[in-house]
Amino acid sequence: MAIKLIALDLDGTLLTSSKKIDEVTRQKLIDAQKLGITIVIATGRDKGSISFVTDPLQLEYGNNFVAGMNGQIIYDFANKNYYVEDVFGPEDAKKVMRLGKKMNFEVISCCGYDHYDLVSRSLKLKKKIRSFLFGEPIDYGFKKGKQRFFMIHDCEYEITKDINKFVFIQTAAYFKKNLPEIRKQLKEYDIYEVAHDWIEVMPKGVSKGSAIAKIGEYLNISKDEMMAFGDAENDISMFENVKYGIAMGNAMDYLKQNAYDITDTNDQQGIAKALDKYVFNK
Repeated sequence: MAIKLIALDLDGTLLTSSKKIDEVTRQKLIDAQKLGITIVIATGRDKGSISFVTDPLQLEYGNNFVAGMNGQIIYDFANKNYYVEDVFGPEDAKKVMRLGKKMNFEVISCCGYDHYDLVSRSLKLKKKIRSFLFGEPIDYGFKKGKQRFFMIHDCEYEITKDINKFVFIQTAAYFKKNLPEIRKQLKEYDIYEVAHDWIEVMPKGVSKGSAIAKIGEYLNISKDEMMAFGDAENDISMFENVKYGIAMGNAMDYLKQNAYDITDTNDQQGIAKALDKYVFNK
């Protein structure tokens, strides 16, 4: 059965380590669109911050989509429409910020273009040191997407805007030890290890996979006609909703264990190689 939809995670998947799309992969994704294949960018980012991806892939000219904020917000290029799933409210924010203060991890509440960052003085100092030593932006690069970044210090701060997701940040060693307890304390939410030092929290049932399923239903494309590429825990829901779940060579072991196939890394044209195998039959 021919593949009619390809979903792609960004960081660690479509993007190389230098945060770019390699030219071979870009051209093959354009060629796939010429065959009538729908492209879905499935990312934890919002649509407004990924024009550097959607423009070179020419997605606005086809029947393509962005499943942003881990599938919470779907954008339909053909009809120029947005579809929004469940969001968090102010009491959810207080709950996670209280836990962040108690357990000493950073909590970023992502509200569209506004990001509210609750961080302890000790973690704030560590951020400044890392920024000085390694040139890492204190706002984690959020402002590159034209988002506003606000530091807050009170875990009872009232966030009145809809909250798309929470981001928890600490060291890899910290989360290896404490993530099970965080999951236990926040069991009513979906929690994903996006990187070993970066955790994302979504409303229960809102995921990249649920977004792809909705897009497939809308386009009358079956699970057996879908392919997805990913590298992290928040990509597992995609693999559950497509036949061809392809893990990158640099993917987390958990994702590889649940993949249909494993391709090369994001720095070695892994997507292009899998497209040759499954789409272009080379």
